[in-house]
Amino acid sequence: MKCQLILMFAAVCTTLAAPLPGTFNAKSPDGLNEIRLLTAENSLRYRVLRRGKTVIDDTWIGLTTREHGRMNGCRAGVAPKETKRQIQGRVATPLYKKAAVDLAANETRVDFGEWALVLHARNDGVAWRFETAFPDEITVTAEDTNVCFPEGAELCYTQEGHFQTGWEKPAKIGPVESVKSGHPQIVMTPFTATVRGVGVVCVTESNLLDYPGLNFFRRSGDRNMLRSWQAGVPKDVEKGRRMTNVKSRYPYLAKTKGTRAFPWRVFVLADAPAGLVESDAVYALAEPSRLKDSSWVKPGQVAWDWWNGFKITDVPGLKTGCNYETYKEYVNFAAANGISYIIMDEGWSEHLDLDRPREAVNVPGVIQYAKAKGVGVILWAAWAPLIDREARLRIFDRYAAMGAKGFKVDFMNRDDQQLERFLEETATDAAARRLVIMYHGIHKPTGLCRTFPNVLNYEGVYGLEQGHSIGGRKVVTENDVNLVFTRMIAGAMDYTPGAMRNRAFDAPDFQKGKEPNACYGTRCHQLALFPLFEAPVQMLCDSPTQYRTAPECTAFLTKVPTVWDETRGVAGEIGEYAAVARRKGKVWWLGAITNWDSRKLSLPTDFLGGGMWKVEVFEDAPDANVNAEHYVRRTFNVKSGEPLQAVLAPGGGFAARLSPF
Repeated sequence: MKCQLILMFAAVCTTLAAPLPGTFNAKSPDGLNEIRLLTAENSLRYRVLRRGKTVIDDTWIGLTTREHGRMNGCRAGVAPKETKRQIQGRVATPLYKKAAVDLAANETRVDFGEWALVLHARNDGVAWRFETAFPDEITVTAEDTNVCFPEGAELCYTQEGHFQTGWEKPAKIGPVESVKSGHPQIVMTPFTATVRGVGVVCVTESNLLDYPGLNFFRRSGDRNMLRSWQAGVPKDVEKGRRMTNVKSRYPYLAKTKGTRAFPWRVFVLADAPAGLVESDAVYALAEPSRLKDSSWVKPGQVAWDWWNGFKITDVPGLKTGCNYETYKEYVNFAAANGISYIIMDEGWSEHLDLDRPREAVNVPGVIQYAKAKGVGVILWAAWAPLIDREARLRIFDRYAAMGAKGFKVDFMNRDDQQLERFLEETATDAAARRLVIMYHGIHKPTGLCRTFPNVLNYEGVYGLEQGHSIGGRKVVTENDVNLVFTRMIAGAMDYTPGAMRNRAFDAPDFQKGKEPNACYGTRCHQLALFPLFEAPVQMLCDSPTQYRTAPECTAFLTKVPTVWDETRGVAGEIGEYAAVARRKGKVWWLGAITNWDSRKLSLPTDFLGGGMWKVEVFEDAPDANVNAEHYVRRTFNVKSGEPLQAVLAPGGGFAARLSPF
């Protein structure tokens, strides 16, 4: 599966000197999206428009380096130069939500001498970034990347009280002024704003390389503006066995090459929330693959141990736990159900020491047993033991030689420049040994999966890990809807769905330690998450025992692909419900979920493109509001364009497979 360019063409127009002050712009090929740059002496402002209406109001921006001062506008008497170009082409994407991504865009480069600002406009959004051409190294001391929304805009956002975080918080919904103000309250990207009478915009970034991640805060008194806030370079770092603790930071964001392109500040645009789901802006704006060959990178589902606590209880004589015999049973389950991988999560090594695999686990034996069954093994690792490159190479070499297929790296909990360098270097080192990488305990994706196709998953999501051993958390279920229109717009997410123990909103108190781990929401809600949520490596969170108690559901979910040829946003409203359809080959899969409100949906099927289709549906049973594990499976035929009628229980879902006649 080489990440192969299908077609690429860029037409560059004449470079002209513009009047001072000046307004520059780039419009999308379809003419619906526009980004404007307003320049004056010591002033740079941008504006984002959809169908000629303002989505992001005039907002000042700038970049400051210690060596060259502030880049925030024109120099006295010097007019910037404008260069326009048209970008065309498509790029094949074998490990993504679509088989190919359209790169079509219009771009305007506004040159101020040793630095420039580039405007980029696509049919699914707009973006801008700084580019510099300074000699030697530069020290970036400040960046002003602010967003000012029109009056009445409503945000769907997550907020954290510090920079050392796993980016795992449920979303809040409210006007800009509802955001807690001041440091250290950070608004994490991506977040989405609804602008009344205009549409929706998701704010995020792409091509984050050798630079800290973009976050925001609200200054007290700012009603409609969020200001950028990024982590400084760590100065004093305390390293533990699992993670690091940054005790102090330098007063600058990055030391980096003087000649470089900075990350894209991305604004995904649509008329309605469902339209955001189809955006490829983050992927398209990322640096192309650095791997000459990625055909060895394999997506697929994963049987997982941690969420269910190794609770395989239906195998006679098995002493279940983190041991060789239990892992053999995970392998057996994976092989019997066509599941590509198992993950050996925390516990396979002594005290997180990756050089000391536990004898009771017999890692080489598990890997060889799995290989004979056609199943790959991915090993979990805390990131602290991998920070030192010499140690990382030794560990990667050792387990690659054993036959391991990759690593799930956890507990990074940062997004400063040092961490971003680690992500690039680790992906490079892993690829050289044909190892896939899953980044867990990490911020949102920023297109690194295009640059390094062996990076298959990111976490940075409030997922099903929350509350698993206490019967789940109700907020997880309602937050699932918001993920579709916020976090998932940035890229794949390691949510870990698939719980087969399902609890209604008013379920009795959970007997921790006496019952199998569980979640709130219905069985069909869990099934619907498989086609709904994007993840090239999709983990099945529950135990083989629980899946064997529900063979009909297991047969459905283990057939759901993890990479796709086409993705369509079908319907949805932020905070209420979401429906997404995805195609692999000739078969379409559809997932729809609701919050804690029951709901009747009429889901359009125009995406089918014509003809008659066989439909297999899993839907909430009439009593699913009381017994969340109850569902109805039915099959019927539908004509393309004829709506699917879905009745969803509170916390419910609707999962369908549609095959052509």
